Amino acid sequence: MTVHMSLHVSFSGLYLITGICLVLFIACCMIYVQKPDLQPAHLQGNVNPILKCPSHKGCTFDQFAFYIRSGVANVVPPKICFQGKVIISAANMNTGPGLNIALLDNKTGNVVSSEFHFQGSDLLDFLRGIMPGHIILIASYDNPASMLTGEIREIFMGLGSSIIQRVGTRDSWVFAVQKGSKERPFEKYIPNDEKTNTYKEWTYYIELSGCLSKRI
Repeated sequence: MTVHMSLHVSFSGLYLITGICLVLFIACCMIYVQKPDLQPAHLQGNVNPILKCPSHKGCTFDQFAFYIRSGVANVVPPKICFQGKVIISAANMNTGPGLNIALLDNKTGNVVSSEFHFQGSDLLDFLRGIMPGHIILIASYDNPASMLTGEIREIFMGLGSSIIQRVGTRDSWVFAVQKGSKERPFEKYIPNDEKTNTYKEWTYYIELSGCLSKRI
């Protein structure tokens, strides 16, 4: 009788522990699923850029929303988003040292290409093939200056860049433009300076977001 009661108590305790664990597991799952909805309205869109694409709500129906984050040192690859969709990222396995470039059709919003360039000759051929109206989103990673020949810098200047001539070794640079558009391009730059660098020999990442027109 004593043995039977002990076993009964043991099994009852086991069921109780199992039930508590199950309840905790379900509660954790619900918290995880609901977490984005619990974020305060004024913080929506101001999320960790390494995790996903922040939303950009200021674009009109005739504009495309974009988000660009440069790479961090030679460790964290860059990210490029278009209309809330990740185009270039480590998860997509299409990042690399140099310049990471997403090329998009301005009429349909479709991705024309998403790749990285670390050799000047390849980048030059790519830039020469860009058609008027195409949207160009660029994020640097590692050392973008290694491929920026004088001719390539001239092409970027022709696209509206006012910073490209200053981009040097291990600088961070992001750029967004529509070829042939009269609108001013989006552009940011952080120079490599050991006195101000976040990671000794490396700068901090840059974030850039905005709206680009569907028409030239």
